[in-house]
Amino acid sequence: MATNSQKSDGRVRLASIGVGMIGHVHAKIAAGLNECEYVAICDTDPDQERMAQGYGVRFYTDYKEMIKKETLDGVIVSLPNELHEPVGTACAEAGLHIFMEKPITSTIAEADKLINSTQRNNVHLLIAHHRRFNPMVVATRKMIRSGELGDLVGVSILWCMYKPSEYFVAGPWRRQKGGGPILINTIHEIDNLRFFYGEIERVYAEVSNKTRRFEVEDTVSISLRFTDGTLASILMSDAAPSLWGYECTMGENPHFYPTKGNIYHFLGTKASLTFPGMTKVYYADPSKAGWQHPITREQLNIKSADPYPDQLKHFCKVINGEETPRTSGEDARKTLIATLAVHESGMTGKPIQIDYT
Repeated sequence: MATNSQKSDGRVRLASIGVGMIGHVHAKIAAGLNECEYVAICDTDPDQERMAQGYGVRFYTDYKEMIKKETLDGVIVSLPNELHEPVGTACAEAGLHIFMEKPITSTIAEADKLINSTQRNNVHLLIAHHRRFNPMVVATRKMIRSGELGDLVGVSILWCMYKPSEYFVAGPWRRQKGGGPILINTIHEIDNLRFFYGEIERVYAEVSNKTRRFEVEDTVSISLRFTDGTLASILMSDAAPSLWGYECTMGENPHFYPTKGNIYHFLGTKASLTFPGMTKVYYADPSKAGWQHPITREQLNIKSADPYPDQLKHFCKVINGEETPRTSGEDARKTLIATLAVHESGMTGKPIQIDYT
């Protein structure tokens, strides 16, 4: 049930729907956040009641019962992709602001239905593309968009981490259509590219399931073209040990063993940049630019930090009208369109021109 007035201290009342791996991360942060009053958890697994007891909040197994009984301002929704639209729409119709795990939904039709519901009911929708809150990501975006690297020529991305067998036992849906690394992991890289630089107009993907032999892909190679002609490439796999995965190199989530390695390379006409190593390379004397001349390596003092608390603090400010969603439903819809285009290209073997309408 939605509240009718903002609290004098600015604290908002939040509850969680779904507390699996990422939902647990959100719950732990919300329970200790000064900006909100965390009041309830809902999960279909009755064993999660112990988590609720640990945080001193009420527990439900039916989210409709929870939003009817509890006085809430917003909900944190961390459910399988196919439940995002029906649960999100029900919350919007109850007048609740929504913090929705990525992707916004499984399909564009579902995304449109959810967005329309939030607009009709005058509630905010924030999609949890959490990387947009990492200070290193924000700083890199500023460098690129300010022209510090010159005109961007291209971007190279490598993401590879080995998902253990228990990952698929805990979520059998991850073996099935829609559960592969394209929609679970590649969508993060697509959103990062859009956030760093701009819109993608065409993608071409080769996919393979030869390693795991699941219904879904385990490896994907992608070529992308931005609307201004800049090119990017992504190679991803969840089936091999590696040092080069965003989650392991950025230290955002203690669940992942930390490693070191550059996963992004941004290539510009003035300078290039490794990420997250944050080494900037360029010719110190522009009059002596060329492969026969010495190149300068500059180590930038820009550090990563946990983006999850800032993301939830932002949601509280969105509810209070202090900020607008950093990743709105409409913005996340574009990331989903581009990601689904990767999937379509992999299925058809053809380049896909992206239409955001």
